[in-house]
Amino acid sequence: DALRVIEAEAARALDEMRAIVRVLRRDRPAELTPGRRIAELERLASRGGSHHPAVEVEIAGDLDGLSPSVESAVYRIAQEAVTNAVRHARRATRVEVRVAADETAVRLCVRDDGDGGSGRQAVPPGYGIIGMGERANLLGGTCVAGPDHDGGWTVTAVLPRAGAAT
Repeated sequence: DALRVIEAEAARALDEMRAIVRVLRRDRPAELTPGRRIAELERLASRGGSHHPAVEVEIAGDLDGLSPSVESAVYRIAQEAVTNAVRHARRATRVEVRVAADETAVRLCVRDDGDGGSGRQAVPPGYGIIGMGERANLLGGTCVAGPDHDGGWTVTAVLPRAGAAT
């Protein structure tokens, strides 16, 4: 089962890279309506294990009528934030993924309960964190990542429901 998931994700990543290369070669704007939807965030949930924190996903609010580009951006930002937490959060036992939608915006919060993020502060932001911010900005939203005052690390993104695709 794990190999099938790896194979499917690798194929998806390769398809996305090919699409990016095609756009770069044509010198045209990128397609903003790919792939994943917020409902698919449940795929990120896990029970955890001896070396990995449990991942909990909670989705609330009215998700009907969201722009496909906003849905995709929320999924990709959450995916990157969970991946970062699993890889880098020292002594984390839990990663919480919360999505809440209201009439104007979709809010995403991904938080881990690791050792305060102090090990992450000294390191310049990687492309994952930069990419999360770029995704949010492209759609007229915001994304902030950093250590919590209570410990752990939090990524918070707020995107307008319709996006601001330019």
